[in-house]
Amino acid sequence: MEIALLIARLLLAFIFALAGATKAVDLPGTRRALVDFGVPEKLAVPLGSGLPFLEILIALALLPASSAWIASVAGLGLLLLFAAGIAINLARGRAPDCNCFGQLHSKPVSWSLVVRDLALCLVAAWCVVDGRRSPGLSPFDWIRALSAGEAASLALGVVALGMMATSLVYVRRIASGQLSLLATVVAMKKVIDEDYGEAPVERAEAAGPLHGLPVGAAAPPFSLASITGQQVTLDDLLARRKPVLLIFVSANCPACESVLESVETWERDYRKDLTIALLSKGGPNENEERMARYRASHWLLQAEFGVAEQYEAKWTPAAVLIGPKGRIASRVSYGYEQINALVSRAGRELAAPALARSQTTGNGHEPQIIVGTPQSLVNVGQPVPDFSLQDVDGNVVSSKDLLGRDTLLLFWDPGCPFCRSMEEDIRLWEQNPPMRAPRLVFISEGDLKEVKPYSARFKAQTLHDPEFKVGLLFGTNLTPSAVLIDSNGTIVSGTEGGRPNILALGGIRPAAVAAASGV
Repeated sequence: MEIALLIARLLLAFIFALAGATKAVDLPGTRRALVDFGVPEKLAVPLGSGLPFLEILIALALLPASSAWIASVAGLGLLLLFAAGIAINLARGRAPDCNCFGQLHSKPVSWSLVVRDLALCLVAAWCVVDGRRSPGLSPFDWIRALSAGEAASLALGVVALGMMATSLVYVRRIASGQLSLLATVVAMKKVIDEDYGEAPVERAEAAGPLHGLPVGAAAPPFSLASITGQQVTLDDLLARRKPVLLIFVSANCPACESVLESVETWERDYRKDLTIALLSKGGPNENEERMARYRASHWLLQAEFGVAEQYEAKWTPAAVLIGPKGRIASRVSYGYEQINALVSRAGRELAAPALARSQTTGNGHEPQIIVGTPQSLVNVGQPVPDFSLQDVDGNVVSSKDLLGRDTLLLFWDPGCPFCRSMEEDIRLWEQNPPMRAPRLVFISEGDLKEVKPYSARFKAQTLHDPEFKVGLLFGTNLTPSAVLIDSNGTIVSGTEGGRPNILALGGIRPAAVAAASGV
């Protein structure tokens, strides 16, 4: 038991020593991490300077038997404090960098990190409970038997290891800087080549792929801290029932300057009809200079790109428009030119006469603001075309029967291998539907003798369209593909193909799609 207790103390001592040493090498990073976790900036400076040395002191005190119990109590308290701080931030929807081991290893916090800290808490608690009766063996007992020469060699070896570890940290920093410099040089060369190269011939059919969630999908919710420290959610931004333009920027992004310079103008020109929110990577310190230079009504801080990843915004600057009902209204635009064009297109829609925007059409459908979807196969915002089909039991169902609830029409074929590859996704979706998930309705082609038994695998209603006429009404002849219709019978998405887009229209977040894929 005494040997096991010694091993537990050595494990804790190693972790605290490594964490403290790496934090001590990067004190500015430690202070930034405390600010990102919600510690007031005035306290972050002394705490950030003292925390690494406290961890080193605990590590050293865990070794002698005489101070092991007190150090175990201190270590347990510190681990509980870390676990509570991480859990509180995750519960608030924030994921700052843990900076647990300084520049040696730092990544956004997650619940797995809470589990790791709680596991270490159990080890420390064991050292507290059993160590109170008997602290156990001391790792220094064998040192007393060493001769003077052996002790000197051991001391020199420890110093050499410490110098080697420090050297590795600095080599890693230099290598990281070199890689960053190389990336900058490559980017500059690309810009120069593009500026002086022959202009390419552009064809619509050769355009690059669209980025971001499909138009019509529910916008992923978020809760982020503003520059004033208040938590702001997507619902808060949508509270005025106006479209919201999310602009993703980062503290060290030179290309973001042009966008930031234009935000004040955009807000002035469209403040009555459009809400603009900046979502910036990093904490207050990293954004302090820019926040002082540029004015923005909504400047939100995301420690990493968690929210940007949910919206599939891969680079900065990027922007996406969200409709007043919380649905994606544009694909992701990148760079100043595309973002400015997105704002201009939205502005032209918003500049329509107020009467035309506020009144409904003769069919009772509200006009929609949808931009950036020139490749859409159907007219988003228009009423669903009239159709009438029989279900697998022979009952007639018309498009008017779909009113009253958001509906996802899924064009399907039992013989389609791509459809079959989505069977498990659909069953999981039906077993645990997302919040505010639309009703699912299959529109299936094929022989009724095959469609009817196949439809029994799902809970959703299946309509039989043997000649796929309804699919053509919505501009598609592909399976699987889907289109989203709101409760008023208005088309709110393009006709989307591909598993990720279809699941996104059903309310499944990109992270969940990746998890289901085993990515």
